[in-house]
Parts: sequence; structure tokens; C-alpha cells
Amino acid sequence: MGKTARSETAMPASLRPLLPLALLVLAACSPERGREEDAPSPAADVVGLASARQEETCTDEPRAGEDDTRPRCGGSGAPPPAPSHAYRIALDNGESITACDISKPFSGKIGRGMVTMSFTPADERSGKVSWHFAGGGGIADTAYDYTLSGPGDRMTGTFIANAAVCGQAAGRGVCTGARKQNFTSTWTRIEDCEQ
Repeated sequence: MGKTARSETAMPASLRPLLPLALLVLAACSPERGREEDAPSPAADVVGLASARQEETCTDEPRAGEDDTRPRCGGSGAPPPAPSHAYRIALDNGESITACDISKPFSGKIGRGMVTMSFTPADERSGKVSWHFAGGGGIADTAYDYTLSGPGDRMTGTFIANAAVCGQAAGRGVCTGARKQNFTSTWTRIEDCEQ
């Protein structure tokens, strides 16, 4: 009877290399004896490190754009002011209008005041614009969809229409057949304005 019987709960040979790791985990999780009460906790070190990192990443430089979310050094912690929604819209023909808030419906006149462009935004990058011509004894109307692309400080506006132009003069009305038209414009952010 000098032989020892093998237990069915013995550790399989494939798990034996993991034994030192398991012992380290157990030692790390067990309560420590003789720990000094004055020693800072590891959690305090992590908080201090995170605070130091945040202080290192602040800057006094002006914002590089609307995507620049770096905190400003010495600030009150208040969020930066929202960028202006005011834009100068320059059309391909050289004429321009000023919009004080492109996130809300706005209008402007071109063509020596005979053409009114009325914009109705669908979201911050698209919408509809109607054109109303009144002059020389007649009126004409058409509409375009517009989309904006590029960075917020200087965007390209693309106007696309597949609509008829309808007009009236001398008591008669006429509409042309619908045809596809498009042109571009440049939208440049300006300081806030009032209309």
C-alpha cells in the first residue's frame, strides 16, 4: 500500500504554468497587513496623474476651428462660445448677400434689388431657396435645393434645380419646361450681425 492514489481534483498539467499568475492575483487581492495609514492610495495617484494630464493639454492659443475642443488655460471652465451662424454668401456672378443666421429662414436681394432669394434651411447643411424676380412690369419664380460642403468657416454652396420657371407680365402667365440647372456659391463665416 505504499502507493499514493491520484486525486481526481488534481490540477491538469495544461493549467500548471498559470499557477504563478493565479498566486500573484490572489496576493494582490488579499488584505495587506502592516499597511501604513498615511500612504496615499494608488487611486489617488491615478487621479493626480489624470489631473496633471488635463493641465498639460490646456492651451492659450486661439481656437483652430469649430472642432478644436482643447480646454483653455486659466479659463473659468465655461464652454467656448458657439461659432457665429452669420455668413457672407457670394454667388458665381459676383453678387453677394449677408445672412445673420443661416440656421433659420432668411432672405436677401440681388440683381439691383429685383431678385429676392428666400432660404429655408432643412438642417445645418442643406435646404431650399426660392427665387422671386419682380421688375420691368413682370414677375418670375423658381426654386432650388442647396447643400453646403467643406469646413464651417468657408463652405461651398451648391444650388440644384429641376423645376420650371414661371412668370407673369401684362396679365399673362407662362411657365417654361422643367430643366436641370446648377451653380455654386461661397459661404464665408463673418462676425455676428443684425438685420
